[in-house]
Amino acid sequence: MYQEHFGLQQEPFSIAPDPRFLFLSEAHNEALAHLMYGFAHGGFVLITGEVGTGKTTLLRNLLDRTPPELDVAFILNPRLTVRELLETLCDELGVGYQPGELSSVKQYIDVLNKHLLKTHQAGRSTVVIIDEAQNLSPAVLEQVRLLTNLETNEKKLLRIILLGQPELADMLDRTELRQLAQRITARYHLTPLRREDVRQYINHRLARAGGHPGIFSDGAIQALFRASKGTPRLINVIADRAMLGAYVEGKVQVDRTLIRRAAQEVLGNPDSELRTYLIGASMVVAAVVALMVWAYFSSSDNSAEVIPTAVPTVPQVAAPQTATPQTKTPQTATPQPPGTTVPVSAPAVSTQTITEPDPDRKLPEPDVKLNPSLQADGTIGIKTDVDVSRPPGSSSFLQRQAYRAIFAAWGADYPLDSPLIPCDFAPKAGLQCLGRRGSWGEIRQLDTPVVIELWDDQSVPYYAGILAHNSDNYTITLGERRFNVAPRDLRDHWFGSYVLLWQTPPNYNGSLRQGDDHPSVRWLHLHLLQIQPRENSIADTFFDADLREMVLQFQSSEGLVADGIVGPLTWIRLSDRLNLPAPKLK
Repeated sequence: MYQEHFGLQQEPFSIAPDPRFLFLSEAHNEALAHLMYGFAHGGFVLITGEVGTGKTTLLRNLLDRTPPELDVAFILNPRLTVRELLETLCDELGVGYQPGELSSVKQYIDVLNKHLLKTHQAGRSTVVIIDEAQNLSPAVLEQVRLLTNLETNEKKLLRIILLGQPELADMLDRTELRQLAQRITARYHLTPLRREDVRQYINHRLARAGGHPGIFSDGAIQALFRASKGTPRLINVIADRAMLGAYVEGKVQVDRTLIRRAAQEVLGNPDSELRTYLIGASMVVAAVVALMVWAYFSSSDNSAEVIPTAVPTVPQVAAPQTATPQTKTPQTATPQPPGTTVPVSAPAVSTQTITEPDPDRKLPEPDVKLNPSLQADGTIGIKTDVDVSRPPGSSSFLQRQAYRAIFAAWGADYPLDSPLIPCDFAPKAGLQCLGRRGSWGEIRQLDTPVVIELWDDQSVPYYAGILAHNSDNYTITLGERRFNVAPRDLRDHWFGSYVLLWQTPPNYNGSLRQGDDHPSVRWLHLHLLQIQPRENSIADTFFDADLREMVLQFQSSEGLVADGIVGPLTWIRLSDRLNLPAPKLK
């Protein structure tokens, strides 16, 4: 919205972990060095840091530098059982297996060990990266440790990098995990930006977006550091909101006042400097009044009768308003009594509650939109919330309901009482699950129904299915309910984890790479020839150098990682380019 106003080519303060915007402070440079060490050596590397300090952005940057001889398994959703962890590793590394054939952990380990020995003999190495590793259970962490037992006489076959919040280090201090802790060969705790780093960080991101450093005043940068305490994600959110406020007010520079206002809107608390000023003003007023009262009584005749005198009313300095967090339980908006004054700095809130419909009545789909408007004090205005609280039912049942809606979009019927979990059922419908962590923009680009993971104050997530996209709204199914939401309605519930279903080619048996001999190679070759016609190119079941060159060209043209390996994202993008039948969001 404000890009043209400031002469920017793109948003400078997106919270997506875009490696192009990576700013390497001294701490971030040290953390990156530890990650690179983990790519080159065996054992465990542990990187911890508070929420929003930039761990995932560092990791994305490192993945862009992945050596060609290195295979990387990237696990973004670590809330897995031991079996699910091993299945995910097989999927990420392109290890072929048929779900249901492997019934024990040992069988999965044997398949992985065979694959790792094969890649080792081919001169390749393998790294497993687990993000948000503080969500791993002790049992899964122990299994991760056992994976490092896969080795030859000379070297470990698997290198493991764990990234997580500070509680991950606390977990590893437990007695039952001491064996894993002893195998950590390098560890680093990533700290927030220092005061002097924040200015460089702001200028770096503005320059990347095509802007100039004068957009933020010196006072704005100082206020931004105080409000964010140097946390990059908070810096991004507050700076973005402040630039929007400057655009609305027609200002060409973001000043201290805009930062304070943005911080109050984002964090729910006013800037600490403003709070200190108000408290100090209150103390000065109180001291002056006390001095006046003391002087009045001191000047009176001690022998005279003291007549009670009305003390003048002292104007009170209003305490800053503190935003009250919205509750997760469904509720209706309570009308304000006549004469109630709403502070102009607070956005007007219109809350829409969606409740369970009657069995004989279809639930209407409310049209929920964000319509920013200018308030009297220049802030951005109206917010509309939809109640996406967890409906009755267990987490696993809600998950099955969400997947059932997505399977239905693909024309498949997934029974809610099926003995198979959704992703084990998927191959029976010619589909596969792919777990991702991304943004709304990525979901729009994929343009296919997905299951998203939502969180409230309980210890386990719940799930919803995204079925359609129209303008700024998404149609989601949550339990038995279906309604429209805007991304802002889910900002306190969705943190980027989603699963999409994708259609596999005939005889699918995992990822493909040069040297593979499989019937699905012929399907791949024939369909790539539709996009890249070549004379004298004969499609057969062997993945040769010519086919790898075609894959690399296709991946580069689609903005994918050009590694010559045909994994899920390459299959998905190829199907999309060929307009093969698939459900769309719009």
